[in-house]
Amino acid sequence: MSVSLDSLKNEYGRQWIISDAVGGGWYAVRRALLSEQGKERGLSNVRCGRTPEELAHHLAEERRLEAPCRALAPLRHPQQRNMPPHSSRLATTSL
Repeated sequence: MSVSLDSLKNEYGRQWIISDAVGGGWYAVRRALLSEQGKERGLSNVRCGRTPEELAHHLAEERRLEAPCRALAPLRHPQQRNMPPHSSRLATTSL
């Protein structure tokens, strides 16, 4: 199955900034940084893939891992908890 940049942005763009990498491949950076508890649970602030399909797989895995974590504690960094995801410092990068 072919995955386009537009489909990645439609599916994950509210939580991730998604782009192609200068040296090849693709990457996604969270718009709101994770708390230490989120990182301790195995979540990542950055995910990479050689292809859009591989990146989509990694982002789907992040989403799957997030589900039980959201019920336990906030995933966002404490300084960003009261900020909507689109207003984080990382969101200044254009899509």
